[in-house]
Amino acid sequence: MSFLDRFRQNRFEHALRRHGLQRCSMSGSALCIGMRPHTEYNRIALDTVPEAPSWVCFLEAPEQAHLIRAFVSGPQTRTVERLIIGTSQDYDAKRSGYDMTDAIAALKGARLPALKRLVLGEMELLFNGHALYGSLGDITHIFEAAPQLEELELCGRFSLKGPVRHEWLRTLSVSVFSDIGIGDGPLSQDTVSHLLLSHFPRLTACSLHLDETPPDVGFSVPEEFFARPRFLAMQSFSINALTPESEARMKEWMERRRVG
Repeated sequence: MSFLDRFRQNRFEHALRRHGLQRCSMSGSALCIGMRPHTEYNRIALDTVPEAPSWVCFLEAPEQAHLIRAFVSGPQTRTVERLIIGTSQDYDAKRSGYDMTDAIAALKGARLPALKRLVLGEMELLFNGHALYGSLGDITHIFEAAPQLEELELCGRFSLKGPVRHEWLRTLSVSVFSDIGIGDGPLSQDTVSHLLLSHFPRLTACSLHLDETPPDVGFSVPEEFFARPRFLAMQSFSINALTPESEARMKEWMERRRVG
């Protein structure tokens, strides 16, 4: 490892030590940052920071933007294959709430060449209870950061500045509202349109859960979506909270494409 890599790795390790290693743990191969050791849940104490982790979880995301910036500047980004930025039921939301905008923004300019699975905003459930989601902010930059990404899960409200392109994404899951309907509000029409007009040639499964209950005014599917072939590899597709007209046209599109 070069001197520069060692310096960058030490930056992340020093940031974690300042954060408190007692607030971190290992669960199998997962480095859990912001979730304490617990023998009942097979989370063991963290004594040293792994040099080449394949799975990293930031589980107090509203407070961890500085840790994520230290992480993405180091060599650990070359090996990580699974990355979670969210919360857990151990997280005390009274401190900072559920706004993860700064944490997601910390990925701007990152290079994650091995990343296959990315989960943003999810709450790690440790016992019977409800998940709570919050704000993710703008996610446009994450597609460029992870060129080999295959699975993307978005939990909570986010924005997309425009249609994006990703050659390898295979599954996309969006849940704006949690299982008890609490969230940071619906997506904008622009974000929904930009997502539907994005270029994902290998996408086989897509679930867009945009609202818990039928909205007063649903989302429209842009005319351009139907104007030319899209999502040619799609096998499973679901979307809710559309206007009646868009819902009817989408159903016709799915039947014509034989998408389940």
